[in-house]
Amino acid sequence: MTITNLSFRRVALAALAICALRPAPVEAQAAEQVINVYVAPLQDRELNLLDKAIRTALSQPPFQLVGKPFAGVIVLVPSKIAVTQKRVTGTYYDFTLTFTRDGSSLGESAQACNGSNLAECTDQIVQDIKSVAAR
Repeated sequence: MTITNLSFRRVALAALAICALRPAPVEAQAAEQVINVYVAPLQDRELNLLDKAIRTALSQPPFQLVGKPFAGVIVLVPSKIAVTQKRVTGTYYDFTLTFTRDGSSLGESAQACNGSNLAECTDQIVQDIKSVAAR
């Protein structure tokens, strides 16, 4: 090996070591901040499917479901729920969720969807919460 090759290898190894120790780019560090959410339980038996769908959607990042409200948590409380059983299309949910944080109203999300496609409603709820969390 020549001295030039050896010097080149040392420089290359030093550059690789510096790159490996360098912090990740800002974009990678700017991961979405966790949004703590408390969902008031939906007690009625005919709301079990809806309750489960909402909780499943809000258990995905950046959300974190919490067992009880505390400072900074977004609280979801149902303010209106109507369930209709339709012979052909099945269960239909028409509901409104009110969002609050630290006792202050952040808004609400009014939804209407078929029980066989609750993802339409939960996707919109996710977007609504992200929007109010940014305030």
